[in-house]
Amino acid sequence: MGIEIRDLSKSYGDFTALADINLTVPTGGLTAVLGPSGSGKTTLLRILGGQETPDAGTVLIDGRDVTHTPARHRNIGFVFQHYAAFKHMSVAKNVAFGPEVRKQPRAEVDRKVQELLELVQLGAFGERMPSQLSGGQRQRMALARALAIEPSVLLLDEPFGALDAKVRKELRDWLHRLHDEVELTSVFVTHDQEEALEVADTIVVVNDGGIEQVGTPEEIYDNPATDFVFHFIGESTLLGDSLLRPHDVVVRPEGEGSGLPGTITRWNRVGFEIRLEVTLDQAVQPGPVHVQMTRTEAQDRGLSPDDRVEVSPHPRAELRPAQALVAADG
Repeated sequence: MGIEIRDLSKSYGDFTALADINLTVPTGGLTAVLGPSGSGKTTLLRILGGQETPDAGTVLIDGRDVTHTPARHRNIGFVFQHYAAFKHMSVAKNVAFGPEVRKQPRAEVDRKVQELLELVQLGAFGERMPSQLSGGQRQRMALARALAIEPSVLLLDEPFGALDAKVRKELRDWLHRLHDEVELTSVFVTHDQEEALEVADTIVVVNDGGIEQVGTPEEIYDNPATDFVFHFIGESTLLGDSLLRPHDVVVRPEGEGSGLPGTITRWNRVGFEIRLEVTLDQAVQPGPVHVQMTRTEAQDRGLSPDDRVEVSPHPRAELRPAQALVAADG
């Protein structure tokens, strides 16, 4: 039955953190709550976990009203950004802590700990101390500890935010595979659009205490419901009086297209990708047009830095009025 949130509101003095939130989180799904700082995403997660109490509304988990149920009685597993490990305990003891507090039989706890350590690829690290693990390993230990109590829901608060880019990428891939194996209803909070698009089955975009859109990663990116979602999810650029994705801008050498003329004034190669800025001749916009294309595309079109070019939107590009930029920034 998953999680059901009905008419949820929360304020801190004059500040409204959440306003009339209604949301269904499907059973077994991996749902990302995505939004900028101050959007209400962490408040929503804390209310789900029982660390905060809403001013109004209802929270149901597997059909049970837990709105005023203490966190320790909700059977929820938590994974935080900074691990919150018991530094004086070994990795195995950290994972065993929850079942031991619940007074589960010793043999059952030992079996569960070893199974979980194997699951998170730490089977040979049980006797080590948390300080002897890398950041990525400590986060996997934290996940094993959260799973040890056999939670009905797993909540993750910016779980990879303290890690470097390469480790974050590896853990995102690993978490997705692990979730497919465990099939646990999970909700994770992030401000990282790429992380949400890559890992989640469902994305909930929040802003100013409200929900802007709920959908699959494909729906959120390809069919944004609001100007904010369009601007917040992925990159956007201005071309004339329209906004579009930089990868939907077509650049051809001058004389080979029918677009707006300009000059390539910035050329930056990032791996297989070329990121350009084209400064238009006409005073139709205040800044350059940002473009993304593969290195192969740039080579096939014979493009080079400082070239004279013509730019136009791809025929299948989604165009939005330029006012969307102002609305999203405001």
